[in-house]
Amino acid sequence: MTLDIILPIYRNVDMVRACLDSLVRNLDEIRDHSPRLIAINDSPDDQAIDAYLRQCHAEGLIDVHIRNPENLGFVRSVNKGLAMARRDRRAALLVNSDTLTYPGTLSEMLAVLHADPQIGFVCPRSNNAALATFPPAPHNLSGIATTPEICHIAWESVHRHLPRYSFAPTAVGFYLLISGQVVANFGYLDEDFGVGYEEENDLVMRAGKVGFRAVLANHAFAYHAGSASFKLHDIDYKGQQQANLRMIDARHPEFLPLVWAHEASAEYRAIAQMANLVPTVDSKLKIALNLLSVGHHHNGTNELIMNFVRWFDRQPQDGFELHIICKRSVAEFHGIDRLDHVRLRTDVTPGYAVSIFFGQPFELDQISVMEHLAPVNIYGMLDVIALDCGNLRADNDVQTLWSYVARNANGLFFISRFSQETFRHRFPRRFGAQVHTRLLPTRPSAYAARYEGLELRRDHALVLGNHFAHKASSASARILGEAIPSLSVLVMGKGGDDMPSNVRQLHAGVIPDVEMNEIFASSSVIILPSYYEGFGLSVMHALALGKPVVARDIPATREILATFSAVEGVFLYFNDSDLPDAVRQAVECEQARVVEQDGADWDDWSRDLFAFATGLLDRSDICDQLIARIEDGDMLRRHSAAKDGTAPSGASGGPVALNLAPAATVDLPAILALDGDAFIEAFYIQILGRRADPAGLDHHRALIANGMTKEDMLRAIMESPEFKDRRATITVIGADRLDKKAKRRRKLLSLG
Repeated sequence: MTLDIILPIYRNVDMVRACLDSLVRNLDEIRDHSPRLIAINDSPDDQAIDAYLRQCHAEGLIDVHIRNPENLGFVRSVNKGLAMARRDRRAALLVNSDTLTYPGTLSEMLAVLHADPQIGFVCPRSNNAALATFPPAPHNLSGIATTPEICHIAWESVHRHLPRYSFAPTAVGFYLLISGQVVANFGYLDEDFGVGYEEENDLVMRAGKVGFRAVLANHAFAYHAGSASFKLHDIDYKGQQQANLRMIDARHPEFLPLVWAHEASAEYRAIAQMANLVPTVDSKLKIALNLLSVGHHHNGTNELIMNFVRWFDRQPQDGFELHIICKRSVAEFHGIDRLDHVRLRTDVTPGYAVSIFFGQPFELDQISVMEHLAPVNIYGMLDVIALDCGNLRADNDVQTLWSYVARNANGLFFISRFSQETFRHRFPRRFGAQVHTRLLPTRPSAYAARYEGLELRRDHALVLGNHFAHKASSASARILGEAIPSLSVLVMGKGGDDMPSNVRQLHAGVIPDVEMNEIFASSSVIILPSYYEGFGLSVMHALALGKPVVARDIPATREILATFSAVEGVFLYFNDSDLPDAVRQAVECEQARVVEQDGADWDDWSRDLFAFATGLLDRSDICDQLIARIEDGDMLRRHSAAKDGTAPSGASGGPVALNLAPAATVDLPAILALDGDAFIEAFYIQILGRRADPAGLDHHRALIANGMTKEDMLRAIMESPEFKDRRATITVIGADRLDKKAKRRRKLLSLG
């Protein structure tokens, strides 16, 4: 296949020189296609342009130099070049004079053209080219001047993650390769489109009616200044564009629906999100630690989180920024606001490469936020107790949510082999996620710092747990109190008023760390009666203090003890009737001792987890996995909406992530995917936090019947005093997409 490169030119000699220089520098990579460079001067009265092009022609840089007798406009000028290509049976590459070509642009576009016999049009990615734009601005590099070099660097940093090419409803004429067969059969631009705009869409639609496809070459890039030549004309180019769009709609009514369907597709949405992998101006990738579910309390999960956060703050990692997303009051409660090298955020705004959630998701909203934040999602599946305990499973939908996560998350991390194996046993056919498993630190010294300076006493036996049945703390405290009346028992849990007089109850989770440390230090024995733990941090706290331990014989505890070469003062029991004797032995023992073998500390554990998380960015299947996740997510959210009554079963459309209860996260694209009463009910529940009253329902039905768009309706609701009063307590996802859709709708209205 031979190729004509058609370069229509209108004024601006400096821009033309840069364009032509970049083309000529890269022609060698397509010499096998005998490229013929045709320059068409559509500004014959511009002496600088005329002299420059004559010089280029004389030096052999231009093969054909055409000088229009007068300004004919872009379409008629291009047609002169297309006529030559058609005559000589050559393919054509239309190149605007406000573009820059880079190494690989030409060769990659031609390779893509040959990849499928039905590909008729190819255009590269660009900084400014409608649906061919990637990465879209603003992105992480947008903080500095968007020079051509910066635009190219941004694309170059992420394009490898994209598929080689993407089918699209149309191509963009700024830099457009047209196959020889299309040139031969459809090869002229329709001159009814005047000076330009939409003429390439008309050509693509005409050829598309017989099966020729347009694609975006994701691994090719051309810089585009954008409408540079039009701005030099004294014309109403916006009016021209609107008039031509009306013409396209009349001739090809499939055009705009095809564009909308493309923008709603999983691949389009995934590729747009891949822009999060563009590094910042400091050459760093942004990592989000999603702590929105963390509250004002102390527990094992929060201890794990804070050890990881403090490790990063002490040892910030080159090439990465860690952003903590949580409520400000939570940051103050846990001291996150006082750290130096992590960034505190209270908004849920995309732009992160990786989002990490230190715990299992229990609500679809939590998954939606994770997927909104970043293309790479990682969850810490600490245990599956909520799935295994019937009373807990009955109150949630974790089977569906965790199955989805197992299949679609990029990574899952586990804090013990037990937690990994139990999760895998529950979802043996679902795994698509990469897995990282490392036992939490088993060096007692990793837990000792918080107890420095405390007096070690033997005031009480401490029974640890909470109000959940599987922790068994209250029942165990009652057994001990009755079996050993002389023993002072302190229990963390929620018992009843009938506890023995020697048992004192404290509410778990709300006791300040300082007070909890005192309680540990003043214990004679620490008792862990839980039937189920993913790890069991309290074992390590007890060993750090040298306190004897009595623990139910469960897999996680055995896994911890197996890391020591010798253990003294730890007593395992199998059933409740053995508990009193085990406690008596522990009290007599007075002290626990272990000999460390291969345990890690918190720095080791945190470093390994971070390496796992960031290592996922090197995988070649990130985009493929993201596309699959979006497709699965759309189905999950439609199923959830149908189940909750916010959408009819089997409803089609975009992503839907709605619950009947007022949510902490409002997903606008999900609401927009609904129609009729389902749409009205959804925005009342999600945006206003209440069900629609009959008058409100009738009012909004009437607005829809009278032609008000869903976008305009949502915008009006979000400007209402009722929403503004509620706004501070919720996070809104997709407001930017709402604005884009509204602009598109307004453009449609102008077609009438």
